[in-house]
Amino acid sequence: MAKYLGLFALLMMSSVANAYKVQPMVAEITPIGKGSQMTMRIDNTSQQPLTVEFIPLSMSMDEMGNETTKPADDDLLVIPVTAIIPPGRSQSVMVRYLGNPSISQSQSYRIAVKQVKVERADTDETASIGVLMQFNTLLNVRPKNTNPAMKVERVEQKDGKWLVEITNDGKSYGRLSKTNWRITDHNQSLFLPGSDISKFLAGTLVLPKSKRIFVMQPPEGFDAQSTSIEIENID
Repeated sequence: MAKYLGLFALLMMSSVANAYKVQPMVAEITPIGKGSQMTMRIDNTSQQPLTVEFIPLSMSMDEMGNETTKPADDDLLVIPVTAIIPPGRSQSVMVRYLGNPSISQSQSYRIAVKQVKVERADTDETASIGVLMQFNTLLNVRPKNTNPAMKVERVEQKDGKWLVEITNDGKSYGRLSKTNWRITDHNQSLFLPGSDISKFLAGTLVLPKSKRIFVMQPPEGFDAQSTSIEIENID
């Protein structure tokens, strides 16, 4: 469910730009020390007061990129929990990691930022509350001296697309946007920088000690059966 909410927020970003903005959408902190906390900023760019609430969630992901989330109040402290932001003003939100300081590999979280509408009638009736919009920011807690180790295990053709299986044997999450690809078959070779990866596939996150299968638009002229892909981690 969180995956679709996050995707919907991304697709609707242009239309909600006049309502509010969340920064940063992706962040990294350490499990201990000064780097174990961060600050988010919510900008109310609308002409009306904005009510939002903040919910910390732990996140796991299956090989197709489908996310499972659950409450993570024991791992993350978020202050404030709710905020009412006047028109044209901003709200700073502090996020601090309170979980196990000795984790051996990175852990991923979502901070759900929910816009809430409160309609107060002129009578004594109870106000009605409904969620209008939700952003799911990505927060990675990464221990020092941990790195991703991603490689392509196989490439298959299906329904005109490629299925690219990528494993991450490292102790840190990896992002394909932080890699360079060398795509090679018998006749040609293509260098694909991380900045261009999103033109061929959706999603870039690979959690530590896991694998992902990405649906990829094949580069023109390449055959999956004879193609190999080498990944260079540049993070």
